[in-house]
Amino acid sequence: MPRFLFDASYRIGRCLLFIVVGAIITFNQVFIAYQDNQFILGNRIYFICFSSFMLYLIAMYFNYFYLTPKFLLKGKYVIYTIVLCILVFLLPTLSIAGEYWVCNTLGLAHRITSYANPLILVDNLSASVITAICFCGVSVIMLFRKWMTGNQQVAGLEREHIQSELNKLKGQITPAFLSKTLRSASDSVESNPQKTSGMLMQLGQLLRYQLYDAGRDRILLKSEINFLTKFIELEQKNNPGIQYRIHTEGDINNTFVAPMLFISIVQCVIADSGMLDMSFQLKSRTLAFICKSDSKKLLNEDVFSLVRQRLELQYPDKYILVLSPGMVELKIDIAE
Repeated sequence: MPRFLFDASYRIGRCLLFIVVGAIITFNQVFIAYQDNQFILGNRIYFICFSSFMLYLIAMYFNYFYLTPKFLLKGKYVIYTIVLCILVFLLPTLSIAGEYWVCNTLGLAHRITSYANPLILVDNLSASVITAICFCGVSVIMLFRKWMTGNQQVAGLEREHIQSELNKLKGQITPAFLSKTLRSASDSVESNPQKTSGMLMQLGQLLRYQLYDAGRDRILLKSEINFLTKFIELEQKNNPGIQYRIHTEGDINNTFVAPMLFISIVQCVIADSGMLDMSFQLKSRTLAFICKSDSKKLLNEDVFSLVRQRLELQYPDKYILVLSPGMVELKIDIAE
């Protein structure tokens, strides 16, 4: 039904249905008004039906193509209401005037005994209310279509904004690490070219992962752990005093997480550490990541603000991040 009412591909079908319904209503009104004179009128009653139908059709399309877009959709509600009231009151008045003219011209008996009777005004108001409801029904459809279109545009802008924010907040290899790695490779290029080659190859793999694989919404946890391992191995070549251990529990081969989420935490912790102990525990669709270090310094909450922002965007109300001296604990509900 929504597609039929709003989709452009159903425009012709909507118009045909609109015309058929309008014809049924107006033809029925004419047959009721001239029911005592149908035999006298003969086929001429169809001309009267068609004339009445065209009058209402023109008025309805005038409301659809002019009044509603020009006034209602632009927020000019008072003007729209006034013009619509005049229009819907004019239609039954013209119908009664036409009935009076037809009966006088053809010498037919009048259905209405006195056209000056105040009850005629009441009858016109009653018919005007029914007509106004029909007209407003069409206008409401247009308003609803505009509302849906606006919502779709807003939703699109929100998605673009969220994606832009995610791109800003995604964990990345810090410039300091890149500079340190390149400087270390440059220092060993003559004395140990094999080491330099290995470092540059590892760095290339990390950057390739960051540029291509990290562009996805979700990635295998196993790939993330491999990325962390290569990162720390390369950090070891820059700083041989760093030691690490990675422990996993659960099915990491079929678990998907947001890309480059854990590298942000590791880079914050490794700066003042000589030993890292990391564990990934997957139980009942809850992933627990614990990163311990030999440093007993209290981690700076401001450093993890970007991590929290990203978690709010990608795992809203589905994560717990706890900071304590020498340890970071992150729990994520990864159930989709």
